Amino acid sequence: MNVEQAKKALLKKRKPVAIGAGVLLLAVILIFVIVASSKPTRSVAAFCSTYKQEDARLAKSSGDTYSLHPFTHDSNNPHDFAIALSNLDAVAPKEIEPDVKTLKLLFEKIDKDPSQAMSASLSGLGAESNVSDWTTQHCQ
Repeated sequence: MNVEQAKKALLKKRKPVAIGAGVLLLAVILIFVIVASSKPTRSVAAFCSTYKQEDARLAKSSGDTYSLHPFTHDSNNPHDFAIALSNLDAVAPKEIEPDVKTLKLLFEKIDKDPSQAMSASLSGLGAESNVSDWTTQHCQ
């Protein structure tokens, strides 16, 4: 095999690698676009759907130490409410999102330090009332 034939053989071997790299790059870009566009939508419908799912999940919790309206179930574990509120916070419409975030932060605080339950619950009364009223009006 002479030098020219060796060069041609090498070029033929490089083409599939270049094509494979191009396909891989295209796949990475496509995955990035899909992930970037799959952020939760903040809407009444998304909030109500998530609220119903979280209320059903809380039904499996046990105990009555902690309660939070509009949820219809209590729990002995504040982490249950922290998770539910985190999921609601991701889809809450702008008008109710600050109150949901306040409640989420309060239950995260209680989860980390249960001795803060009384002061945290008192500071969250307004937010709890707002979320409960809004959910009653919008989620039938």
